[in-house]
Amino acid sequence: MKKALFFLLSVIFSVSLYCNSVYNVENKKALAGRGLKIHTDWDFFWGKFLPPDDLSQPDLVVSVPSIWNKYDLPPEAMEAARKGKGSGTFRLKITGLESGKKYSFPVFELCYTAFSVLADDAVIYRSGTPSEKWENTIARQYCDKATFTAGQDGSVLITFYVSNSFYRKGGFRGDFVLYEESAYMNRYKKRLCYYTIFSGILLAIVAYCMLIAILKKDRTNFFLSLFVLSIYSRIIASVFPLLKILFPQMSFSLIIRIEYISLFMAPALYALYIDSMNKKIFHHIPAKYVCFPALIFLILDFILPPALVNRLVPAMEIYMFLMIGLILFLFMVRVVKNRDFTSISAILSLLIIFLGVVNDFFLHIQLLPLHNIEVKLLVPSFVIYAFIQTVLLAYIQNKNQKRIIELNNNLTVTNNAYYRFVPKEFLEFLGKKDITELALGEYKISKMAVLSADIRNFTAASEKMEGLKVFEMLNSYLGRVAPLIRKNGGIIEKYLGDGIIAIFPESALAALNCAVQMQEAMIELRQDFEKRGLPAIKIGVGIHYGNIVIGTGGDSERMTEISLSRDIDRAVKTEAQTKELKRPILATSRAVAVAAEEAKEKGQKFDFCGRRLFDSEGNVLYALYTETTGSVL
Repeated sequence: MKKALFFLLSVIFSVSLYCNSVYNVENKKALAGRGLKIHTDWDFFWGKFLPPDDLSQPDLVVSVPSIWNKYDLPPEAMEAARKGKGSGTFRLKITGLESGKKYSFPVFELCYTAFSVLADDAVIYRSGTPSEKWENTIARQYCDKATFTAGQDGSVLITFYVSNSFYRKGGFRGDFVLYEESAYMNRYKKRLCYYTIFSGILLAIVAYCMLIAILKKDRTNFFLSLFVLSIYSRIIASVFPLLKILFPQMSFSLIIRIEYISLFMAPALYALYIDSMNKKIFHHIPAKYVCFPALIFLILDFILPPALVNRLVPAMEIYMFLMIGLILFLFMVRVVKNRDFTSISAILSLLIIFLGVVNDFFLHIQLLPLHNIEVKLLVPSFVIYAFIQTVLLAYIQNKNQKRIIELNNNLTVTNNAYYRFVPKEFLEFLGKKDITELALGEYKISKMAVLSADIRNFTAASEKMEGLKVFEMLNSYLGRVAPLIRKNGGIIEKYLGDGIIAIFPESALAALNCAVQMQEAMIELRQDFEKRGLPAIKIGVGIHYGNIVIGTGGDSERMTEISLSRDIDRAVKTEAQTKELKRPILATSRAVAVAAEEAKEKGQKFDFCGRRLFDSEGNVLYALYTETTGSVL
């Protein structure tokens, strides 16, 4: 008896919840999987919130989702409705559900701009504060769900009370997608995980590009990171509202301001990114000029009231498509002129992101009746774009790396050429890495050996020869003895025509060895000159040890290395004595003493022999020779 009475009351109650528009669920498997998108006709009542048991005939039967801006309403309602303002009731009876089972549907951005949802006569969700007097509407948005339980007969009457006070569109904006509650929660968790991982990777890339931009002062990476963030702002504000999940109390006005950023900033930032990467794209049309309106929109977006900002959206959309069209045109011109990998990759990535933007614009923003198209392309196109840009930047980086290697090789060649004029050892002695670090007036004082060598009677010999032969003879001589100086750790401080001044920072013993090797090399060179018909020249070598000042001198236009010291003059005078004393090698007593001490410290035999002589000033000199070569020098 009780069951019969309960059934009778259920029938009476269900009849009382009258609705012209009825949707019967035939594909119940979809409710347990990806969800059932219900695109059908709903009853609509303008300007009033009707209770579910009201049996009034609807003002209109409308397709959902749709906006009431273009509904065939009474003349007195059209003025407000055309601007999106107003209030109304949407009602649909759903049948074919399982009795007692819980069902859910997402409610984010489902209606403009505040709404309440009833299942039969129970309120199951409220977003903001809707009001029949639309002027009193308080807008809010949440990333949430509405849940209800199907009645005994497997049906439910869904009622939406919707009102809008400032948005340029009003009505039912989003897809009504129904799930079994457990299926919805599983799908929600998967999407949350997907977008969280996606956001983490994306923000890591943005942080990396921004860091490179800061450290290297690279505008290309800077604009790329801002462009990616501008697209990402729409994704987290509208496509999947991570902002509302992380910050549930964030105001509705701030959410829509962030959502609009991508409309005008993304194409402008992309233009600046392209311009910084390739100046030839915006050669005739400066990028900063075409991007200036985006700056104006950005300022207006954050200072104007939300209602006025919303009215600017059509202008933002026009600017966006004009910019995309301009960039596509410029890229096509570039590809026609120069079909390189960079231009082709850039235009391909732009076309892909353009496809995603168009898809999002028509399906989500304009709500055109393309309900058979299930795929939302903004995120996939953005991912593909990011991948192509990564490949493109890697290609450019590799290309730049090759250029750097080439420049480095050229720089090495250039530096080696500089070292012919300023010895590398001279730079090292002053503690410099390369010639660019040298400054005028730098110097260093150190004790070292000095070697002076000169061709005897060179002037007299050269006067009897042609100029070309003189250079041939001189370069052959220098080509023999200069390597011996470097081999023994010496630095050629300067060439004085047929003379050489060399310093030996490390060892006086090395200077003596070098002098002997130079004289031995001259024996072979004289034999070679005899065959070539050149004079059999001889050289004199003088060696001294003392304090040497090495530094840079000259002026700002012409700088050279300089060695200054009375001890250098002493070496030159010692070499001059080789002519008078008719000895090939003369060394001062100081040089010989230091060399002998060095040999003793190293545990080596000091095998130089020498005759003690006196120069014109009474200084002690040693005429050196070795036990192996004897006086043949």
